[in-house]
Amino acid sequence: MNTAINRTVTTFLSMRLLIISLVVGLVLIGSFSCSPAIPVHETERLKKLESALAPYVLPAKFDEERVEHLNLRNERISKLAEILEPHDIKLQVSEQALQQSFPINGLSGFTIQRTVDKCVREIGGCWLYDDKTVFVAMDPSEFDQALQQKYERKWALSLLVERQKFQIGQIEMGVARLPMKLLLHLRFPGELPENIKLDNISWQDTPLKEIFRDLESAVRKELDKNANHSKKEFIENFEITLLLEDDEVYERKKSYHFKNSSIESIISTICEENQLHYKGHSATDEQFYIVPLHPSILIGAGDRNH
Repeated sequence: MNTAINRTVTTFLSMRLLIISLVVGLVLIGSFSCSPAIPVHETERLKKLESALAPYVLPAKFDEERVEHLNLRNERISKLAEILEPHDIKLQVSEQALQQSFPINGLSGFTIQRTVDKCVREIGGCWLYDDKTVFVAMDPSEFDQALQQKYERKWALSLLVERQKFQIGQIEMGVARLPMKLLLHLRFPGELPENIKLDNISWQDTPLKEIFRDLESAVRKELDKNANHSKKEFIENFEITLLLEDDEVYERKKSYHFKNSSIESIISTICEENQLHYKGHSATDEQFYIVPLHPSILIGAGDRNH
């Protein structure tokens, strides 16, 4: 009798475990099948941003080859030449950067690209790859004008790449897509008057690329009209930089009319309507960056008058 009962109990427990296993398995399968697919335009955007960034960082192969150990004890940033020169890459360091010493004793196991980036970060500097040369400085203003422009593009694109990776990660976890925000801090000197406004400016069926060029020119003229000699050097530096400038979004023809409007309100209106993102504050920065929010998607929008 007891043996029969034991067998029944054992059979019941076995069936119970089997049922629980099946339920857990179905739940897991369901959870995987319900994982949100990454929209094609999101991955395409990441590829496009990474492609735009590529000319300003070391070639892709340097993201694979690792540095076993780089001794930094009592060394300067010129130590990087040891891992770059064997690959026919030159190192050019500014005088200010050469004076800095490392707060760490060494790095091990990082890729060459990551090693360069981390070493420069350790001294609080910045770097740029251009024409088979790695340029290192403590501040972008130490670069010549051409390199300054390239560095700012690299900086902006780097932040956009990281932000896009974050967005894709959010989608993978089932979190709704957050508004794209580019947290860009421009370190170039100079500033624009806080309350500068354009009295009257308009466009009729004009490509966005031309609208931004016209706006840049109009702002420079307004600054020139109100400038004093002490700020003259900053006027010519005002720019509106179109990142991914070959994107078809910039070819859209739009019509606008603005009266007594601030620079930032004009740019904000145009960008929001055309799924573009911008960064730059008229009170502190002399450069605006414009980038397509969804480069692979064209979103039609009606014209506005302001």
